[in-house]
Parts: sequence; C-alpha cells; structure tokens
Amino acid sequence: MPDTITPQVVGLGQCCLDLLGQTNIYPELDQKAELSSLLVQGGGPVATALVTLSRLGVPVAMVGAVGDDEFGRQIREGLVDERVDCTYLAQSSGSSSQVAFISVDAEGHRNIFWHRGTASPAVPKSFKALLSNTVRILHLDGLHLEPAIAAAEIARSLNVVTVLDAGTFRPGMERLLPLIDHLVVSEKFARQTHNDPEMAIKQLADYGAQTITITSGNSGSLSMSAAGQTFRQPAFKVDTVDTTGCGDVFHGGYIYGLLQAWSMPQTVRFAAACAALKTRVLGGRTAIPTLLEVESFLRNHVNEVT
Repeated sequence: MPDTITPQVVGLGQCCLDLLGQTNIYPELDQKAELSSLLVQGGGPVATALVTLSRLGVPVAMVGAVGDDEFGRQIREGLVDERVDCTYLAQSSGSSSQVAFISVDAEGHRNIFWHRGTASPAVPKSFKALLSNTVRILHLDGLHLEPAIAAAEIARSLNVVTVLDAGTFRPGMERLLPLIDHLVVSEKFARQTHNDPEMAIKQLADYGAQTITITSGNSGSLSMSAAGQTFRQPAFKVDTVDTTGCGDVFHGGYIYGLLQAWSMPQTVRFAAACAALKTRVLGGRTAIPTLLEVESFLRNHVNEVT
C-alpha cells in the first residue's frame, strides 16, 4: 500500500497489542489452566474501529502513539497490513506500548488485564490541515483526555463530525462530551450517570450530542435519534466464540452508517451486524467482516425483530 492515503475518517486514541488465550475453565486463585489456543494481534477501541472501516472500504488514518518496543512494532505492522494510514502514529522514544492479556472462556466471555503503557498520543501540528482536506469524521475514545479535547475542538471549528467511544466515565469527561456529535457508550458508562439506561440516555442528551447509543452486549442497544425518539436494537443471535472487540467493531459499523447518511435505525442495525459477525472466531479483529459479508448477513436476517 502507499505510505499515505486520503482518509475520510481519522481516529485519535488507543492502539494496543492483545494477547488472547482461550480456555475451557477459568482457574481459581493460585490454580492453572491450559490454553487451548493463543493469538497475538492488534487491539484498542479506536484502532479496531478504523480496521473495521478499512475492511468496509473506507480510507482511514490513525493518530496515536506507541512505544519503541516490540509491542509497538507489532501494533504498527498490524494496522499497516489493514490499510490504516499510520503517518500520524508516533513512536515515542524510551516509552512502552499499551498491551492487554485477554482470557476467553468456552462461552466467548472474556476477562481483560491491560497495561496503559507510557506512550501518550498528542495532537500533531499538522492536525488541522489533516482534518481540513477530505476528513468527514473524527473518532475518539477519551482515554487520553487532553489530546481528545484538543482534537475535538479543532474538528468542531472545521465542522468535522465527532464520534466518541466511551467505556468508563472518567474524571474530566464532562469537558469532552459537549464537543461530541454522536455519542456511543457502554452500559457501564451510562450507569455512571444514572442506573436506569432510559434515564441515562436523557441525561447524556443534555451534553448536546445529536444522537446517543448505549450498547449492552448480548442485550443489544438503546438509542436516541436526533428527533429525540428512543428505540432498541436487539443483538443478533450467532454462535459466539469471542466477544473481544465487539464494541469497537460496532463503532466502526456505526461510523460507516453515518458516512452513508442512513437513518439511525439502519445505522445501528448495520453496526450490530458487524459486531455479531466479529464474534465468530478468537480475536478482536480476526473475523471483522467485509461489506459483502455484512450485506449478506442482513439479507439473511431481514425478518429478525428490530
């Protein structure tokens, strides 16, 4: 692939290396369990969402940082192999990359142990020029709050749409939320604002996002459209092997729908299909679908309740 592309979506946030192990029995404390399979591949919310978009045919670019360690080399190589432009993925001298160990049980549930690393993304001096060309959407995760706020402010000044993947309501997040156009958060995040998701989505709307979606794993999602209407999208029933990265892939599918200017129900249904297909095998990225796969899946589930 060429060194650079002309992206429609730019992501700023986490990129990680995942070490995934599959086991039939999760051990008690001070016990052992043999892994039936082991996989090493890239991960991270923003990075995996960009990989999803790339497989769907959308040109994308990653803004972030990795360390000058072996993990960082593998993270970059994994993204480049997926046609993600890494021109703005910095390698921080003397720093470590984000890494996670993920244990996956026989039913596809996972426990994640992760280290943030010391490499921290920064908004490059050329960021405004990057967004002012062909970029339509900026995708953020908010783990590194200050760069996310700075990037969102630049995007807002240029009328570039912002999307946030929020898993935990961290201190200072209330400064970022008013800069977000489309808010797609975990149920955990929502319950940190109100224990009832129906009430939480209304409280989150006060920050000014055009649309809001709360994802709840195999319980599906709850969304509020720009008109203030709420609706639920059930999760598709599939034979699940691994749920790692489902939320990240959902975000990629959601952003794809925004690029197509689809209705919100169509966008969320497409995102749910992307996430369902991802669960087919071990790994957060292994089974991320192509556009043809998603379209075929949706045709075969046309009568499924929405």
